[in-house]
Amino acid sequence: MIRAAILLAMTTAPTLAAAQVGCLPPEEPFAYAPPEEDPELRALIDQQYQDYIDGTEDYLNCLNDEAMRARTEFRAIFDRYVRYFGDGAGVAFEAID
Repeated sequence: MIRAAILLAMTTAPTLAAAQVGCLPPEEPFAYAPPEEDPELRALIDQQYQDYIDGTEDYLNCLNDEAMRARTEFRAIFDRYVRYFGDGAGVAFEAID
């Protein structure tokens, strides 16, 4: 039973990770000044900026959620590592000059 659960977890984990799209930034509006004499084009440009602002809020919220998820995942895996290896657990890293 435990073996079947481990096999199931090992086979589905890559699939679940691949299904995550991640956080996509909003499309940046075109960088041109809206003409005063063309209200239709001006409204279109205004809408592009409004969409960008709304999309940026969603994007930043997504990044915050993803950072929280990554921290939680890291903590669980690190705690498991310490549980498995106890006093022998250690993290090696290279110093940045």
